[in-house]
Amino acid sequence: MSTPAKAPAERYQLFRRTGSTRWQVRFSIKGQGQFKRSLDTDDEREAERRADAIWYEATYRAEQGLTAKTHTFDSVAEAYIAQILREVERGERRADQGKSEPAVIRRYFVGYFGDKPVDAVTEADLERYAEWRRTYWTEGPGKLITHIEYERGRPPPSSACTTLCAVPECIHVQED
Repeated sequence: MSTPAKAPAERYQLFRRTGSTRWQVRFSIKGQGQFKRSLDTDDEREAERRADAIWYEATYRAEQGLTAKTHTFDSVAEAYIAQILREVERGERRADQGKSEPAVIRRYFVGYFGDKPVDAVTEADLERYAEWRRTYWTEGPGKLITHIEYERGRPPPSSACTTLCAVPECIHVQED
């Protein structure tokens, strides 16, 4: 025999902030802290429906060993870039890595995966990324870039972008 599900009042709390007509939800998940989110609705029944969906998803993710909050690829990438910059400041990385690595991460990885949840990236996504990356300069967003500016402590030179297909050696250098 199954046990009855928790009543909504035991799972989460619906509330409205002072001066707002929009509903919000608040709940906690053991070991992961408290969650607050706007439900973007004035209708109480719709707010309950949305709160249920959010609570069930967060609970399911926690039960699967995932963080209850989803993290997008671009937000994780920006946190990693911030770490790179801190390491450059402390002298743990070369100064040029503080310029080149963030540019590569933003151009290629964030450019492709964007706001996709990190834990939703599949092997198929990685295979599609590899193909997208091979053709970035010929068929993708790179084909619209006509010049790349370089900073070297003197007047910046620029070089014309080639329209050749990216070769694995070049991709490897740019992504390392």
